[in-house]
Amino acid sequence: MSGIAERRVKLSDQAYDALRRMIVRGELAPATRLSEPDLTDQLGIGRTPLREALLLLAREGLIHLQPQSGSFVSAIDIERVREAQFIREHLECGIIRQVAARVDRHGLGDIRRLLEQQDEACDEPDRFYDLDEDLHATFCRIAGRPGVWRLIQQSKMHMDRVRRLSLPMADQIPRLIGQHRAILDALGQGDPDRAETALRVHLREVFATIDTLGLDTTAR
Repeated sequence: MSGIAERRVKLSDQAYDALRRMIVRGELAPATRLSEPDLTDQLGIGRTPLREALLLLAREGLIHLQPQSGSFVSAIDIERVREAQFIREHLECGIIRQVAARVDRHGLGDIRRLLEQQDEACDEPDRFYDLDEDLHATFCRIAGRPGVWRLIQQSKMHMDRVRRLSLPMADQIPRLIGQHRAILDALGQGDPDRAETALRVHLREVFATIDTLGLDTTAR
């Protein structure tokens, strides 16, 4: 691959990462029209890598392309959210059992420190979101399966949109921290069954959020 082609790939990757982050975090709301001139200026790239990024986002269902009209942020696809939750629950429940079997005092200390930082971020949804990600990545690291976390990240974008919407809800962050503490307590006792049960409760919180926010209109 030539140097120019490699640079273009890197620029398209950077644009994809930036736009995906803005969509997941709600900075680009559903139905927002994506202006190519504005985005090229904002991201500091040309139209070719931007369009490559938009095509990838469209394949993943985060945006939709309308001929003659442009690109628009997609509505949250609840079926994709449910699929992502299914994948995540099954992978992470296997991970947490391995964590319970092998975690040492250093690993427990890392988890406790993250929960302390989460307590401090109760009024900072963006910071809490990042710390939540760090906690689940730490589970995979302690289990010796960092690649599983990368796989989970790739599959959970639609679920993350709902998670991010939930954080400003009253008492949501303290509730999530309480669920994290239940997982930590079980890990501290070396109890894989209780750790798995606590994690399942935590990962199914997204379904309550869907109901609370009225996102699933299929039954209406």
